[in-house]
Amino acid sequence: MAQKDNEVVLPGTGYVYLATPNTAKPTAAFDPLAPGVGWDAVGHTSLENGIEFGRDGDNPETRGSWQNPKLRTTNPDVTYSLKLNALQASADTYRLYFGAGPGAVEPDGTFKIPAKPIPQPKAMLIVVVDATRMLPIYLPNVALLGSDAVTLDPTALLEFPITGTILAGSDGSLGDIDAFATLT
Repeated sequence: MAQKDNEVVLPGTGYVYLATPNTAKPTAAFDPLAPGVGWDAVGHTSLENGIEFGRDGDNPETRGSWQNPKLRTTNPDVTYSLKLNALQASADTYRLYFGAGPGAVEPDGTFKIPAKPIPQPKAMLIVVVDATRMLPIYLPNVALLGSDAVTLDPTALLEFPITGTILAGSDGSLGDIDAFATLT
């Protein structure tokens, strides 16, 4: 693999959007502050604890024969996930963290925490901005739910850690990472 300086990413800022599962991704040239109809911003996310992608599953194993001990490798099952820390104390954040549906908000604005959390299915668009270009990451089907403890630290911003399990979309893929695009 050749060294290409223009393929190195410094994720200086970014934006996270959610939509109903399998919402179509935006066209190649879009405004990262307004990706299109159906996409709603998550709002502020943690600067100190950036978005993390994870991989869980077995590693490939080598299988062989007596004649060739390294004949083949297995193709193990892998699950991909992501983690983000939402900062806004809002009903939308609470729904994701506590796993609640739309009926969790009472008419007076009170949020009812469900006794049994349910992962919230969403399409997700993560727009990584590096100076004058962006790198869109589209995930058509992600199951989101709170993951770690919320800490009430008087010296830090309140963070709601949310984990997403990346599931296959209607086309069978887990999503797309587009080529770099110049900001519009």
